[in-house]
Amino acid sequence: MDDFLTQISKYLENVPLWPFLLFGVIAIVALAVEIVNRKRREDAIECFRHTIETELASMYPKHIRWPENINHYLCSRLPEMHHNFEVLKIFIPQKLLRDYNIAWNKYCDFCRDITDEKCAASEQSAKNSTGAGSSNANESDLEAEFHKLVSDLLAYTKL
Repeated sequence: MDDFLTQISKYLENVPLWPFLLFGVIAIVALAVEIVNRKRREDAIECFRHTIETELASMYPKHIRWPENINHYLCSRLPEMHHNFEVLKIFIPQKLLRDYNIAWNKYCDFCRDITDEKCAASEQSAKNSTGAGSSNANESDLEAEFHKLVSDLLAYTKL
């Protein structure tokens, strides 16, 4: 065993130290980049969740009411949400990226297609078809679809 340690110590005496220092610097830089990327990912997730929670406060997570002129209301919030969507997209694993894009496109289509008339008709049909049933029975189709779309988007913040 002493011969083995002696051989290693003689080797280290003759070898230049710059490769070890270079490797150490590279390892420290890689660690710093990883820490910064984790922080950026956390910030992107927090910003995306915050945007949804503030911009859609009256509709998600607990549906209180549909705002007046729902199409304009949702479409006016799409640019900010799209910016946060794009920032978060960088941190989504490649195998989930297609599903993430599909979820976003479905949400955008819903925002562009919904009208006040559809909301009123959906709420009216929900009131007519259900009496004093459970809260799930009172939820209209549009509310359920909206909640599913937003929940699908938020599912990617839990990776």
